[in-house]
Amino acid sequence: MFFAELNKLSNLAEFTVIPFDTRVDESLVYTWKKGENRKVERVMYGGTCFDAPTEYVNKGKFDGHILLTDLMAPKPKASKCQRMWMTTAYYAQRPYFQTNERIVVVD
Repeated sequence: MFFAELNKLSNLAEFTVIPFDTRVDESLVYTWKKGENRKVERVMYGGTCFDAPTEYVNKGKFDGHILLTDLMAPKPKASKCQRMWMTTAYYAQRPYFQTNERIVVVD
């Protein structure tokens, strides 16, 4: 579901994909080009720490970031740019933490 949404997003814009689990692996960061369709690929399999991608984005020059997640990890530190969460209906109704940031449900 998430990759289908990213393929749709690529029709509108180019964006950076930042794979993470408890850390960001900079060797796996890539640019998803506008109009490009990609196959589903999972590259990291550890636990989840939302601080890792937030720190990466906070150090860079990003307009915002979207986290594709089940929301099942502790609340992260503050983001210096707009942050949005993308998850399934099941997890949107059962978040591990509360946030005022936008949560988008994909089906």
